[in-house]
Amino acid sequence: MSRLRSFGSRFARSGIVLAYHDIIANDETPYLYAVRAATFIRQLDAVAALGYRFDSFANVAADIIAGRSVGGRAVVQFDDALVGVIRHAAPILAERGIPWTLLPVTERTGVSPDWWPEARGVTRTMTRPEIDEAFAAGAELAGHTATHASLPGLSDERLHAELHTSRQVLSDWSGREVLDLCYPFGHTDPRVRVHAARAGFRTGWTFTNGRCAPGDDLYTLRRLAMHENVVSSLLWRSLLRPAWSWPTPVDHDPGFARPDGHGGYTTDPEEKQS
Repeated sequence: MSRLRSFGSRFARSGIVLAYHDIIANDETPYLYAVRAATFIRQLDAVAALGYRFDSFANVAADIIAGRSVGGRAVVQFDDALVGVIRHAAPILAERGIPWTLLPVTERTGVSPDWWPEARGVTRTMTRPEIDEAFAAGAELAGHTATHASLPGLSDERLHAELHTSRQVLSDWSGREVLDLCYPFGHTDPRVRVHAARAGFRTGWTFTNGRCAPGDDLYTLRRLAMHENVVSSLLWRSLLRPAWSWPTPVDHDPGFARPDGHGGYTTDPEEKQS
């Protein structure tokens, strides 16, 4: 184990943000992006075995901005604030002392996620009391807009409402200023990034698979989409592959970028879809 940890440390020159959605019971059938609790544990174990240290999203973002190394650090976060996270993931993370981040959609609490066909009618988002429970259990909050709309197609007025209003709401809920944004669906373009900065977000995160490091563009940072089929060997390959081999974050344009098979987009013809 120590040799494996040493091997991983030599290659871990940048940090990783593990972007989860729902965590479900072991006897449930996974749907797109849902991860069984036992699989979630194995994935956390695999990341730790490679020598990664779990840290908060806010700390990693701040160090990237400041130009400080985030090598060997991993962030755990949950898009959409689905109820399985508080039921199944929160106890596991608390037991292990792992910091984590929740991304509520501020105007879609306690409802079936209408933006996500595979999850519609299968799960629901957390209610406000459940979000408070998650925050009390140690979660930090990050931005994911008000309604989970694809941002590039919105008017300037709607962009302001989705970004500025949701950031203020989350800051009020947590009692801490929320400064980091993960774009719904990973969709972004130059206009969206300008509005994100104007709304007070210091970073913007895509769904382009890859690691994050100082020197990266602060509003097209990469995350790694996690799902049930990310087994140890695939996860190790993803975490150890050289930085030059990661796909380049691109603006959302279905005629230019194609799905990478993990919820993100890529222009890399060598990026394998699955």
